Amino acid sequence: MARYLALTCEALARPVYAAAAGSPHTVTVQFYRQGLHNTPKKLRHTLQDDIDAVQPGEYDAILLAYGLCGTATADLVARHTPIIMP
Repeated sequence: MARYLALTCEALARPVYAAAAGSPHTVTVQFYRQGLHNTPKKLRHTLQDDIDAVQPGEYDAILLAYGLCGTATADLVARHTPIIMP
């Protein structure tokens, strides 16, 4: 069974929880305030800090459930854990 970390906006809480509950894998969900969309640079830094905090082997992948969000997800870097963004 794979272990995933889902980083997402609180506006997507219901569909993300539904997807996590229906998954055969372990999905840890971490939400961010919807208001961070208004400050894309801050959102990008916050996401990158949390991506960097993941320890090697802690998760099989990091799932980003975000849209364009003011290009906040542009240039995010996976240090050692793959990032998947649908």
